[in-house]
Amino acid sequence: MRNFAAFLINIHMKRIILLAFTAFSMTIMAQHVTPLNIPLSDVRIDSLRTLYISEPTMYRASLEVAAQQLHSTGEAIKTAKSELKAEQAHGKEMTKSLKEASKMAASLKKLYAKEESEIKKMQKVVDKQVKTLHKQKELNSETRDSYNRFLEKQQKELAYCLRDIVDRQKAVSDLEAAIVASQNEMQTFIHETELKASDLAQIETEYKNLVNTIKTEQKAVKKMK
Repeated sequence: MRNFAAFLINIHMKRIILLAFTAFSMTIMAQHVTPLNIPLSDVRIDSLRTLYISEPTMYRASLEVAAQQLHSTGEAIKTAKSELKAEQAHGKEMTKSLKEASKMAASLKKLYAKEESEIKKMQKVVDKQVKTLHKQKELNSETRDSYNRFLEKQQKELAYCLRDIVDRQKAVSDLEAAIVASQNEMQTFIHETELKASDLAQIETEYKNLVNTIKTEQKAVKKMK
């Protein structure tokens, strides 16, 4: 039974570690990317050209208005790209953290199983000592009582430790379930970033096409009389 106090302290420290991981897992709630909200101006160049074919000044003015509207769209796209970049980085970081948490939970589970086995072995040793004591009729009552109190104390401590380990094993199982749930949530989040990236790329392509079309028209209208 030597170093038994140190053994209990070691168990207590591991419990603190487990509680820390449990607190971590509880912070991982459902997360979603910020939806895209980028209005793309519906600039109908052909219609504008037909409408102002004989009024170059009005055509130039309408093209300038369209260009200004697209400028706001361009700024919104820049903001969305920066936002998406942060969301993608967050997804990677959380995926990494959850992977590490899963490894630590598995390590704790293995450790607790080993501790449970060791404590049960110690219980068998103490139980054997109790049986041996009962057979030692030659010992005086003072010696028997003193040793019996010592063994009873060890039995209580070991029983407490075993109950504690069972609680921690249940807690680590709950932690593993929480981590799996968080990993599923993060997979959904990452899928959302992928869809957002695709949608944003499409919007940016349409935006660039419109910008180029307007620039081409602005150059052409300068040649009109």
